Amino acid sequence: MCAIAGIFGQKNNNETLLKIMLSMMPHRGPDFSNTMKFDEGFIGHNRLSIIDTHQRANQPMKSNDKRFVIVFNGEIYNYLELRNQLCSFYDFKTKGDTEIILAAFKKWGIESLNKFNGAFAFCIYDKEKKKAYFARDRFGQKPLFFWQRGDELYFSSEIKAFIGAGYVPQENLLVWHDYLINSDTDTSRDTFFKDIFQLLPGEVVIYEKNKKLNFKKWYDLEKRLKNNTIIDKSEIYKSLARSVKLCSRADVPQAISLSGGLDSNILLSLYDNEKILDNLPKTFSVEFGKDFSEREFFTASNERFKNDNQIIDFTVDDFLKSIKPIIWHLESPSGGLMNCALSKVCHMIQKDGIKIVQDGTGLDEIFGGYEIHHLGYLHSLKNESEKSYSKALELFAKNWGYSLTESIQKVEDYQNSFSKTIDGYKINTVNVFTETFFNLKKINESHFLPLKNSMIDFMGRTKVPRNNRLKDRVSMAFSVELRLPFLDHELAELGLSLSNDSYFTNGYSKSILRDLVKNIVPEKIRTQKKMSIQSPQNEWLRNPKVKKYIDEIINSES
Repeated sequence: MCAIAGIFGQKNNNETLLKIMLSMMPHRGPDFSNTMKFDEGFIGHNRLSIIDTHQRANQPMKSNDKRFVIVFNGEIYNYLELRNQLCSFYDFKTKGDTEIILAAFKKWGIESLNKFNGAFAFCIYDKEKKKAYFARDRFGQKPLFFWQRGDELYFSSEIKAFIGAGYVPQENLLVWHDYLINSDTDTSRDTFFKDIFQLLPGEVVIYEKNKKLNFKKWYDLEKRLKNNTIIDKSEIYKSLARSVKLCSRADVPQAISLSGGLDSNILLSLYDNEKILDNLPKTFSVEFGKDFSEREFFTASNERFKNDNQIIDFTVDDFLKSIKPIIWHLESPSGGLMNCALSKVCHMIQKDGIKIVQDGTGLDEIFGGYEIHHLGYLHSLKNESEKSYSKALELFAKNWGYSLTESIQKVEDYQNSFSKTIDGYKINTVNVFTETFFNLKKINESHFLPLKNSMIDFMGRTKVPRNNRLKDRVSMAFSVELRLPFLDHELAELGLSLSNDSYFTNGYSKSILRDLVKNIVPEKIRTQKKMSIQSPQNEWLRNPKVKKYIDEIINSES
C-alpha cells in the first residue's frame, strides 16, 4: 500500500507543493518517494514495497509506449492471471501488479476495472488525450480524496496532504450533523472537512481541463446478485479458500489479526487446511484485562493450530495515549475503542518487521453475522408463517441469550426502529447541541429495510466502507498493509445471493458458515454467539482518568 497525490491544472508549476503533500504521508510509503511533471500538472507517490520490491517497480510508472502514467495505492491480487492474459499484448519490465494495471488499461480502457480483484485507488494520466482517470475499488478499501481550488484539482490518499498545499481546515457542519444526529458517515462524497470530497466505492471519475468532473459507478453489488441461490456448501469453501490464496500473494512477511471470534479463526483455519504458505503466519491478538478476556478462545485456537500467537495488553492508559494520534491519522472521530487497540496491534506488528496483516472482516456482512439482520429475518418470517416464526424466535432467544419477551420486543423495534447514534445508542436528548446545529438539517426518518436490502446496504454503502476507512488509516499509520481477503467481490456476490434461511438455520447467525467449518475450527469458537462488544468501551468511558480527559476537552476554550 502507498500514498498517492497530485495537482492538475496548476498555473505556476510549483512542484514543491506536491512534495509537501507527500511529506504529510510518509507513514503510507516509507520505502521510496518520487514525482512526475506533465503539461497539466504533477503526480507523486510514496511507496510501501510489497510485490516486486525492486526499484524497477517504483512509481510514478509509465506504460511501455510512454503514453500512460500511473500512481497506484493498493494491490491487484489476481495480477498473475491477468499477466498471463496480457503477456502476448504487452512487454512487461516488472514482476509486480502496478504494470498490470497499465497494460490492462491500455488494452481494455475503463472496462479493465471489472477484471481486477483487489483493493485499489489509482490515477492514470493519458498524456496523448490529456485526461486523468481516477478509480476506487468495489468496497472502498483504499481511499481517494479531492480538493478543487479555482481551476486546480488536487487529489490525495489522505486529507492532511491538502493542508500542506494550502488548504485551511474548516468543518463541514452538514456532515457533522449526519454523524452526530443521523448516525451516518462515509455514505456520500462529502467529508468532515468543507470542500474536501471523496471518490465513492466502485466509482471512476475522469478529469479534463476546463471540464466538469464526470463521475460514473463502475460496480453495483445489487445488480450482480441472484435471488435465493441454492448452492452446495463446498462452493462457498472453495470461494473462501480462493480469496485467501489470492490475498496471500506478497514478497514480504505477513501476519494475521486474531480475535476470539469465528471469522479470524476461519481465516487461520484456511491457512492451516490449505497450506497456503510454507508456515502459518504469526498471529496477533489484543486483551483488555481479565474482565473482558478472550484468552480461553485464544487457547482453544492455539491448541488446534499450534500458531505462534502474541497477545498484546491494551490498558486504559494505552487508550488515553492513543486518542490524539489516532484522530490525526483517521481525520475523523476514532470509531471506538477497538480502533485505538488496533493501533497498538499494528505498532507491534511493525516492530516485528512484518509488512502485511490479514484480517477477517467481511463474513458478518456477507453471511448474516449481526443481530440486526437476524431480527430482520425473524420479521420477514413473522409475515410469512406464524409457526415458523415462533420456532425461529425461540431459537434466536436461546442462542443470543435473551428472554422470549425481550426477543419479541426486539423484533418489534426492528420495524419501528428509532434513530440511533453511530455507536447504536438511541437519541433521547438534544440538550448537548445548540438549537441552530440541531435544526441545521432534517433528522433522518427511521426506515426499515428488508433483510437482503439491509445486508447489501451494510456491504456497499454504510458499515463496510466506514470500517475500511478506519482500518486502512490505522494500519497505514504504522506502514502496515491491512488485507481483507473476505471482501472478495466474487465471495460477496455468492454469499449475498443465498436464501435468507441459509444464514440463520437453528437460531444461529452465519449458520451456513458454522456448518461449513465443522471439524476445521475449534468447537468452542464455532458455536459461540456473535460478541457485539468485544471491548470494555462503556466501562472505560466511566473511568475517572478518561472522564477527566474528556471534561478538560469539553470545557476548554477551543
